[in-house]
Amino acid sequence: MEKTAVLMKFELQCGNIDGFAELLNTHWELSKQLDKGSTNTCIDQIFVSIEDLIDGRFISGAGGGGFLQVIMKKGVTRQMLSRRLHEVFQDSGVDVWETRFI
Repeated sequence: MEKTAVLMKFELQCGNIDGFAELLNTHWELSKQLDKGSTNTCIDQIFVSIEDLIDGRFISGAGGGGFLQVIMKKGVTRQMLSRRLHEVFQDSGVDVWETRFI
C-alpha cells in the first residue's frame, strides 16, 4: 500500500487526475481486502449507486465520522451527484460536500 501512496502523490504532482483516480480505486480495493471492516453494506450501496458518475473512490475517517471521497467523471457536476444520492437515499442524510485539491 505504501507504493500505491507514493504513486498517488506522483500522479497528483504531475496533474494526472485520471491516474490518481485509478490508483485511488486500487487503494480502496486493497483496503477492503486487508481490512474487511473498512466498508459495510451502506458504503457499498452508495458507491454502487453512483459508479457511473465517478472515476475514483475512497473512504477516510472512521465510524460515523467517516467521509466517502470521490473523483467525478469529466462532465459530471456536484449537482448531478447530489441529485442521484437524494433520489436513491432520500432523507437518510447522505449528501455531497464540495472539496478542492490545493
